[in-house]
Amino acid sequence: MVLGRVIGQVWATRKNPYLSGKKLLIVRPLAWYLPDHDCDHLVAVDPVGAEVGQDVVVCMGLPARWALGDTRHPVEAAIAAIVDRVEVYRGACHAPRFAFAAGREPVALEERP
Repeated sequence: MVLGRVIGQVWATRKNPYLSGKKLLIVRPLAWYLPDHDCDHLVAVDPVGAEVGQDVVVCMGLPARWALGDTRHPVEAAIAAIVDRVEVYRGACHAPRFAFAAGREPVALEERP
């Protein structure tokens, strides 16, 4: 799963029939994330009603298709949750492999000692 922020929406008039009626959102990961390809965003199907500017949890691969209720969907990423709050221990927030990129901290981040 990936913690990210919704930064936009994609509209497509011609698409796979399994995607009919589904909202597609552009999500930028907030913390370290190493995809197989060079890209700083994901396009995720949204079954939970997220909006631009909200922090979300994105599931990838087969769990993304489970979130949509049918493994035949041609989907690699789906919004699994809208984040209300993120609580991270202070030391972890600055560890190189987890550090939030500048300007990409969760909206409701609470650092614990």
